[in-house]
Amino acid sequence: MSSGSFRSSSPALIAGVGVLLLVAAITHHITELFVLDTAVGPIAALVLDVPAAVGLTYAGYWLSRTTLDQRERWTVCVWCFAGVILFVAVIGATLGIQFIEGRTVSEPGFSLLIAAEAGGVAGFLGGYYNARARASARRATTARNALGFVNELIRHDLRNDLNVIHGHADLLADADRNTNEPGDPAIVREKSMEALTRIETSRAIASTLLHDPELDPVDVVPIVREITTQFDDAFQATVTVDLPESAVVSANAGIRSVLDNLVENAIEHNDSAEPRVEVTVHNEPETVTITVADNGPGIDSVGQEQLLNADAATGGGGLSLAATLVENFGGELDVTESPLGGTAVEVTLPTAE
Repeated sequence: MSSGSFRSSSPALIAGVGVLLLVAAITHHITELFVLDTAVGPIAALVLDVPAAVGLTYAGYWLSRTTLDQRERWTVCVWCFAGVILFVAVIGATLGIQFIEGRTVSEPGFSLLIAAEAGGVAGFLGGYYNARARASARRATTARNALGFVNELIRHDLRNDLNVIHGHADLLADADRNTNEPGDPAIVREKSMEALTRIETSRAIASTLLHDPELDPVDVVPIVREITTQFDDAFQATVTVDLPESAVVSANAGIRSVLDNLVENAIEHNDSAEPRVEVTVHNEPETVTITVADNGPGIDSVGQEQLLNADAATGGGGLSLAATLVENFGGELDVTESPLGGTAVEVTLPTAE
């Protein structure tokens, strides 16, 4: 079992511990009924044991219904197990000391069961509130990054588009007086459409990062073709593509920003004599893989970690933001060594149903 699938079973593990403790408690106290002359003690002990064990079992089921992600649920599971181990160790040490001192150790099984159940419940509660606090902190950081990115997009890209539109609009208005520099309606139309696209992309990014996004089937092939053509024309770099006829993923308009960011980074940070970027798209049975590879200087593992955790709010988190968007689309983003000798960024997205 992989670590990912093991972690995904966190709620089942917690529920399993609860069931084991419940079975152990019932077995132990029923056995006591046949050993002791009275049934009052075993029944009272069973009444104390059962609610905690049942509560821990239900806690595992309840955890699977919460909005915590896989990593946060695993945190709760670790805390729960740690609570069981800690409480049992403390009570076990106490009983051990009593045994070493020659004192009578009365019914150690019951004490250890109570300790395990109390420790499990305490650990679960502590882990849950810890995971929820960390999740809230991550959401706050994500919101800040989203707003920072949208602000950068509006200030830089959208402003450039509007400046071009404004300039050509002035030329069109002065066409009768300034026939040497006529405005171009095609450019006005093109830049206005680009501006509208950027606004829609910004809205989709904010929606994706701040809450559950609305995902639709999106064909990434025409988006990749359009983006690579624009960069191929604008930069002194060779951009090649290997594309199928179509590759439909589950995403939204924010996927354009992801692809735009990856291709732009591959070109802008490429200091080789003859910069090259290759963009490939491959269809798999359940996923689509998009790879952006370059022949630049490459990034070591430390640099990859820094890029993936950079702060978009300060203008340095383009790759981090792309990774977060891809994750919210249900996919994965990995940074590896490029077959061209530089860096390759691989995005895997689920196909649209």
